[in-house]
Amino acid sequence: MDASLPCGQRSSPSRMTDAKPQTPSPAAPQTDWRIGRDGLFVDAAQEQAFIRDEWGVIGPRVRQIGLYGSLAFLAATFTDLTVLGTNWAYWGLLAARFGILGWGLWLARAGKAVSVPSVRRVANALLGFELAIMLLFLLVVLAYGGSADYHSITALALIFAGYAYVPVLRREALWVGGLFTLLFALVVGSALHFDAKYVNIAVVLFGFANVAGWQIAVAVSRGSREAWLDRRRLQLEAAAAQEARDRAEESEDNLERLFDAAPMPLVLVRLADARVLRFNAAAKTLIDPGNALQGTIFTTDFYENPAQRTQLLQRLRAEGAVRQVEVRLKTVGGAAIDVLFSMRLLRFAGEECVITGMAEISAQKALERQLRVLAYTDPLTGLQNRRGFFAQVEQAMAHAVAGAPGPCVILIDLDHFKLINDRHGHPVGDEVLVQFAQVVLSLLREGDVFARMGGEEFCILLPHARAEQALEVAERVREFVAAHPFQTTAGVVRLSLSLGVAGCDAPIQSIDAVLSMADQAMYRAKQGGRNRTAVHCL
Repeated sequence: MDASLPCGQRSSPSRMTDAKPQTPSPAAPQTDWRIGRDGLFVDAAQEQAFIRDEWGVIGPRVRQIGLYGSLAFLAATFTDLTVLGTNWAYWGLLAARFGILGWGLWLARAGKAVSVPSVRRVANALLGFELAIMLLFLLVVLAYGGSADYHSITALALIFAGYAYVPVLRREALWVGGLFTLLFALVVGSALHFDAKYVNIAVVLFGFANVAGWQIAVAVSRGSREAWLDRRRLQLEAAAAQEARDRAEESEDNLERLFDAAPMPLVLVRLADARVLRFNAAAKTLIDPGNALQGTIFTTDFYENPAQRTQLLQRLRAEGAVRQVEVRLKTVGGAAIDVLFSMRLLRFAGEECVITGMAEISAQKALERQLRVLAYTDPLTGLQNRRGFFAQVEQAMAHAVAGAPGPCVILIDLDHFKLINDRHGHPVGDEVLVQFAQVVLSLLREGDVFARMGGEEFCILLPHARAEQALEVAERVREFVAAHPFQTTAGVVRLSLSLGVAGCDAPIQSIDAVLSMADQAMYRAKQGGRNRTAVHCL
């Protein structure tokens, strides 16, 4: 809050904290996912996890390879019939092509599945399918015979297709192209016609096909796995962020319920404009028991002394928190209340705010004031007693203007007051003391302090008077009292006073010195015949 004060209910619908069911925390991202030089994960379990997660992309490719690859090889049976006729080689190749078809249809079915049936089984089946196709091609080449040029074009196409399109699910798949090239070279050397020129061209073309194909396959494999790791990392970060939001919501809801249910008055205030954003029922009961507040509420309306709010804000900004500070507030009805403030800065809904907890101490402060009155007041006359006099002196000197004269003190003793008590009794003496106090008070200025120091001895403090002015006050009091008839139950009683005035026209540092001088002056007044004023001035 800000040095703020609460008032009604919720001043705005802002949430104080959030809450929702907590989602399970996702597994923390592993930091040891390493991709080898062949583009596959080094760890076999990680590789299988990648295939399972990416089956939505890998599966359709496996399906297409199995379906279209096997159908294409089956369609080539018509070429077999044209070249070979219906001899035993043709029927052997036809059976092999149907075997390839069955294998491809199994891969197509596995690729169509929503999730991979078995990573190892599918990977082995895909590798076997590639090897079977290339082995069948070599058998076809042996059966057809003829020129190496014609068969080399198909062999190069198979190599490029294997590297570029078939997903690498096992490391051994990267070596299929090289193995096929070696076997094709053996078949060419043993069964086909070729010349020296063909050898040079074949070495260049097949070498390029394998090197480039290898690089393409590794780059594609690495790229797909790195992209998957990036997506996985983003998913984990998003899950962690959502979990943090859920926890924040739950914490905010818990705090909001705690805020509303707290027995201590609590107020949330925006620091920028002192607007009350939220306060609980206890705060409303304290400040607005009549439910009179409506609309926007500002804490500035509730400080009895606005300067106190400014001081609290300065301290709050400097220290970040304020604890156990007494503050005087006003209720909506205008009644003054004393509260104990504890405040802390916080951010709420992106804004700097202050939360304030309050405890009403009005009864305690009232009791303190009563005790102070009892401690500082003479119970008979209602004047300040000796303790109260010195408290007033301390306060006057603390607020004295630098270089100002004073203070001056007038000590007063009622002449022969003991005779009044002896003649008329103490109750009459008390009546005289009470009337005397009222008479003297009527002759003093605002700011002067009149106290009963004990028995029939009184003292007047003139905080900023010169000695000459103090003497005038003392004589006015003496003359007025001497002429005043004090009406009592025993009849009219007359008084006279002996007064000692002490002071100087320069600032003083000790009131004790002034009192000592006043006491000496009063003693001289008594020794001089009473009913007179004596002055001791430095």
